[in-house]
Amino acid sequence: MLTTLRANAWKYTAIALALGLGFAVVKQTLRLAEAQLEAANTDATLQTERASADRSALATSERYRKLGDTHRDEIAQTDTAAQAAIAAADAGRARAVAARNRLQRDLADYLTQHRAAAQARAAAGQCAPDAAPADLLADMLRRADDRAGELAHVADTARARGLACERAYDSARTMIEAAQNGKAE
Repeated sequence: MLTTLRANAWKYTAIALALGLGFAVVKQTLRLAEAQLEAANTDATLQTERASADRSALATSERYRKLGDTHRDEIAQTDTAAQAAIAAADAGRARAVAARNRLQRDLADYLTQHRAAAQARAAAGQCAPDAAPADLLADMLRRADDRAGELAHVADTARARGLACERAYDSARTMIEAAQNGKAE
């Protein structure tokens, strides 16, 4: 029996090797199947996360677009209101210039009448008043009125521009805060 065993030892060794190799092949096949299943799960998770990230990016982009559109509309409204206020200031300036011109014509007519009366009194031998103070007063009134009109127009337009700037700043600040808080208006 020992002889038979020795004679067939290579067969038993071959069988043992075949069984060991078969076991190793089965074990590797199971590992491969497990790795493929894990890869498929990982791929599915990745696809889900990508889809979620794409939806989130699209929602964020849409929110920022809406915020930008709202801000752009508010700026356009602010600009329109500012232009209307500046036009009103220009119209006020035109009315003030017209009133100043009427006042200067009335003053010139008064001075002309005053001089004519003074010359008539002088021709009649009466004491003639000096016209220089009236001329000085008229010139000072004209210059003061001109300067007041200029300053009023500057103040009116500066106020309109300042209010427009303030509204634009408030709109931008609101947009930034909404973007930071994750709210779209």
